[in-house]
Amino acid sequence: MAHMMKHTKASCGHMFAHFDRRAEHISNENLDRTRTHLNYNLATHQTMDQGEFVRQRCSEVHCQNRKDVNVMVSWVVTAPKDLPEAEHRAFFQASYDFLKNRYGLENVVSAYVHMDEVTPHMHFAFVPVKHGFKQDKKNPDISTEYYKVSAKEVVNRYDLQSFHESLQRFVEKRLGHEVSILNEATKEGNKSIEELKRQSAMERLQEANEKAAQIVSKAREGVKVAEQDIQALEGKKTALEGEIEALEVKLQGRQLQIREVMEIKPEYEKGLFGSVKGIKGVTVSDIENLKATAIKGLEARDRLEKLSFEYERVKKLVPTMDERMQNAKDKTRLKELEAVFQRLPDHVREQLFPKKSRSHTQDRGRER
Repeated sequence: MAHMMKHTKASCGHMFAHFDRRAEHISNENLDRTRTHLNYNLATHQTMDQGEFVRQRCSEVHCQNRKDVNVMVSWVVTAPKDLPEAEHRAFFQASYDFLKNRYGLENVVSAYVHMDEVTPHMHFAFVPVKHGFKQDKKNPDISTEYYKVSAKEVVNRYDLQSFHESLQRFVEKRLGHEVSILNEATKEGNKSIEELKRQSAMERLQEANEKAAQIVSKAREGVKVAEQDIQALEGKKTALEGEIEALEVKLQGRQLQIREVMEIKPEYEKGLFGSVKGIKGVTVSDIENLKATAIKGLEARDRLEKLSFEYERVKKLVPTMDERMQNAKDKTRLKELEAVFQRLPDHVREQLFPKKSRSHTQDRGRER
């Protein structure tokens, strides 16, 4: 696929920096500087600086001295997605040969192939020189040859409508197999950059929606796990309440037994001189049972204290989990919205948050 742009003198400098990557800072989010060394220029015959060549070529032919005159045209030819990577260079070489034949080798500014962006593509830049003959009004048999800079006449409607089909035939003949240059975006002729951007933006928006759906799905799974944790804590809390209640009943029984023991008023058996020898009616077994009851009562009290402490801890933890649950839901929603917003196309985000845009590049606007 390919699309065309026209450039005035004022906008050429920015494009030259983009073509040859000499600028330190280029505002392109898709640029990978680690791959810039893989870029190359197919216009090997051109030894002059790009800007210097444009100025010289315009001085060699007739060129109106106006700021709105388009002194350069560039085609961006993108490698088809289904083209094997091993054939990329041959594809760009064939495309370059087609373009230089169509617009004249003597007018070629540069033909940089960019391998450091998401999709490999070539920027073919040339000075749009129209060659023709002008008849003398007084003597029709006499005509004068002329050369003039005119993007409007060189890249006219017919040129745009026939471009992709002609390029495909040329490249297929060179490579020896079918090449999918013609597609929904090009079969009806060349589309403007804005139209191509809108189409690309819709594709990116669909991709963003799919990724957002995946994020939402993962977030919901996380919320579900958190809800299960809260349910487990609630269950543990309920179990502890039941165990504490049972221990309280048991402890009450022990305390009743202790009170019964305390109410016993034994008769003490006295010795010869009034000393106490023992307790009448109390056997050794009774004493052992009393000791066991006292020990179990102490153990039950300790166990109750521990369970009460654990119960209070769990009771405090459940509201905390509820708060964390709500926070998790809020954060999840914010992440969903942020993820969707970051994947929106640039022009959609600019519509949501307008900002002043400055651009000298003209795209199928007023032709000169």
